[in-house]
Amino acid sequence: MEKRLRELEQENSRLKETIRRRDELIRDTFGRYLTDEVLEEILNNRGNIKIGGERRVVSMLFTDIRHSTQLSEEMDAESFLKMLNHYFSELIEIVNAWQGNILAFVGDALVVVFGAPRENLFSARNAAACAVAMQRCMPAINDWNRAHGYPEISMGIGLHIGEAILGNIGSETRTKYDMIGRNVNLTSRIEGFTRGGQILASTELVEAAGDRVIVNEAGSVWVRPKGIQTDILLHDVVGFGTKMIPPAEKE
Repeated sequence: MEKRLRELEQENSRLKETIRRRDELIRDTFGRYLTDEVLEEILNNRGNIKIGGERRVVSMLFTDIRHSTQLSEEMDAESFLKMLNHYFSELIEIVNAWQGNILAFVGDALVVVFGAPRENLFSARNAAACAVAMQRCMPAINDWNRAHGYPEISMGIGLHIGEAILGNIGSETRTKYDMIGRNVNLTSRIEGFTRGGQILASTELVEAAGDRVIVNEAGSVWVRPKGIQTDILLHDVVGFGTKMIPPAEKE
């Protein structure tokens, strides 16, 4: 009996080690492409990720580099990608620090959701703080660009909170965690109204984020995004808490 127990314990140890190595391989292989939350979902479900989704109120952040098409045509491909990868590497650290989930890199644009796949009651606050931290990081990014002979860049950021459909979209053989819906499209439209160095946020996002968000009302604008029947107010976010966006980064 004791011998059998030892054999079972040894077998159990081997199985645990096999699972540990498998999880480590998954993290090493996909860790660069998936956020920690999505990766944990995959590991916890042992790969049994179902197609489908849910409706949930989330905070959304869209970024875009100004005049990137012109830059890509003026720079050689290798230099442009090196510059872009450094820019993304800096922003990704900030997104992770504020518990954002990067859903996509669309060219030089970044699509981020806060509050999914795991719910976060402070998603709006985190999204606003993340956006401010991103713009505050741009001077350092441009210092790096200049040191490497690359041009200065600027980006705009759009923020909104609202209901979206989130889940694994695709087929049983290939899926992507993503979000769709009217509010997702609206966030993209909001970003399109920004200048380089600017953050524009919907009234819903500003109200949900709390009083630590600093808004320059003089820079706020009434707009009518495509697909919206009435004008909406977009707030010019210039800081969070004691952290302010450097004025020099604005166009």
